[in-house]
Amino acid sequence: MFIKRISNFFTALLVYVDSIILARNFMTTMQCVTQQLNDTFKVKDLGKLKYFLGFEVTQSGNGIHVSQRKYILDVLEDI
Repeated sequence: MFIKRISNFFTALLVYVDSIILARNFMTTMQCVTQQLNDTFKVKDLGKLKYFLGFEVTQSGNGIHVSQRKYILDVLEDI
């Protein structure tokens, strides 16, 4: 996990093998970091985060909710 904070700008970059989560509080920061990553590596923007490593992620005005509901349902289905 890499975190950069300058004044009111916050960017967090989480890398796991070949998956990346990029979080930011300003869209211009997101576009800048995405372009820099794309200049060095081939990256594909999959849009808003929904699933990551078995976790289901939902966003609302109240914050971010992370659960393993889908993973648990898949495990129960295999039983």
